[in-house]
Amino acid sequence: ADARACTAQLAASLPSNKATVRRNMLLLQHCVPSLAMTSPLHAVFAVAASPLRAQSAVSLAGPGRAAVSLNSLSHLAGLYDVFLLDQFGVIHDGSVAYDGATQAVAHAQERGTKICIISNSSRRKSDTIARLRGMGFGPFDGDEAEGGVPPLSVVTSGDLVWEGLRKAADGVMGDIGHELFEDLAARKCLVFGNGEDDLEYVTSCGCTPATIEEADFVMARGLFSVLTGPGEAGAADARTGQVAPYSAALEQAILARALDRGLPLLVSNPDVLRPDGKDSPMPGQLARRYQAMGALDVRMVGKPHGLIYQACRSQPGVAAGARMLGIGDSLPHDVLGAYAAGIDSAFVCSGVHYRELGVAQASDQIPEGNKLAKLLAEFDQEHGCAPTHVLSAFRL
Repeated sequence: ADARACTAQLAASLPSNKATVRRNMLLLQHCVPSLAMTSPLHAVFAVAASPLRAQSAVSLAGPGRAAVSLNSLSHLAGLYDVFLLDQFGVIHDGSVAYDGATQAVAHAQERGTKICIISNSSRRKSDTIARLRGMGFGPFDGDEAEGGVPPLSVVTSGDLVWEGLRKAADGVMGDIGHELFEDLAARKCLVFGNGEDDLEYVTSCGCTPATIEEADFVMARGLFSVLTGPGEAGAADARTGQVAPYSAALEQAILARALDRGLPLLVSNPDVLRPDGKDSPMPGQLARRYQAMGALDVRMVGKPHGLIYQACRSQPGVAAGARMLGIGDSLPHDVLGAYAAGIDSAFVCSGVHYRELGVAQASDQIPEGNKLAKLLAEFDQEHGCAPTHVLSAFRL
């Protein structure tokens, strides 16, 4: 009774104290999970019986949406036709699948849910498919699927950039995002790269690596090396190109000169944090620094930006008007991106925000209510949105 009264008082103060209301509503719902709350906030919190292990005791809606507690991934699969599923930090660590992840994906597929892996990887999607297949995920688009199981689709930001530049270089009008790439096609670029496949990636999409004095634009794929030339035929650097190791000082010098020359920056991975939460350089951070210096032409491809969601809508097996759910561990990428795309989202607690929530990475621990409430309230206050659902982990 006290909780209901408190809820009513909080709801009455919504116009003047929105962030506090949402935070306290979340705390109430976490502490009293069996309570059905009816108020002007239209919050409904009911625990349904399920043979599957509970995935979350908390859910917080975005603006204008009802909050619903969910007990299982199976429940989510029954609510949506399509999952837009993040990979790093949600189903694997880059090398090994998380416990229960392959089973969870297979379970959703068996229920008829179409899954599209949506990733801010700067590599081609073929790399992601090979990596996921090696971990036991599948089948994928083009595979022979048994029993009518919907195959997995894969969309990566790196693949969208490559396809966009390649089509523009060939004079083909792309279905989406053509305006991002048309003036960069078959041009020279300096590349902040991953140090592995940068030369092949750039040359195969029709561009030519160049120094900052010769470049027509700057590309950011990673912050491990800087590719400034193709290398000389027959030389040891013929496959890797003319490469310098990345350093903050080198970045600063390059960006300063790029700004002087008014060069566009094309970013194929907008992430600002590594999936493991470590504070290492990421292309999204470089983009922010370039913008802070005064750059006006920064083109971001990947979550939370719209092109990658447009691409997901055009994947095989995704029907027009399908009920879609974005699932991921990054509030500023997965949750914000889903919100901007007009779809629901599920926030996975045990990924990149694990330290803030006080849970073990890749675990199914349910975070303390006050920590989760604080994180979501602060994000909501800054961005005006919150996840539709919260999961401790992507597993059954």
